[in-house]
Amino acid sequence: MRTLLIIIFLANVILMVVSLLVLPSEVAVHFGRNGIPDSWASKEFNALMFLGIDLLLFIVIIAAPSLSLRLSPKWLSLPNKNYWLKEENRVMFKKKFTPLMTEYGIAFLTFLFLVGLLTLEANLADPVRLNESIFFPIFMAFMLYTGYWCVTLVRIFRIPKNSTTS
Repeated sequence: MRTLLIIIFLANVILMVVSLLVLPSEVAVHFGRNGIPDSWASKEFNALMFLGIDLLLFIVIIAAPSLSLRLSPKWLSLPNKNYWLKEENRVMFKKKFTPLMTEYGIAFLTFLFLVGLLTLEANLADPVRLNESIFFPIFMAFMLYTGYWCVTLVRIFRIPKNSTTS
């Protein structure tokens, strides 16, 4: 799964390079009602903004499992963290948390890739306009997946029935 995460991250980087090559010097970076642009910036700023978001997300997804074990528990929002962050449970925590974060990273970077494609398409159109009939289903699918992922997180990090909770 980590390989897929890396591939999707690289696809986002390639999309930003393509955007730099084909977009006009000023591009719509935000769209309001009916997909009409309401904020503009240089194509370089647009590419750096998307690349920065993608890179930050990629680093957080990769580092989160190890970083979670180094941070004070007060900085973490994790179900039953007092149980899972005890020394004897840390290996199992990391084993469960790593694929969960990787899956969410794949979903999030895929969402950002699709938004990048829609933004590229919108900025190449005349007049510039975001295709909301495609954007909203993609957005809703991502939000539904996020809800599912949160429920899964809570379920996975329940305290096992055969454990002592002291």
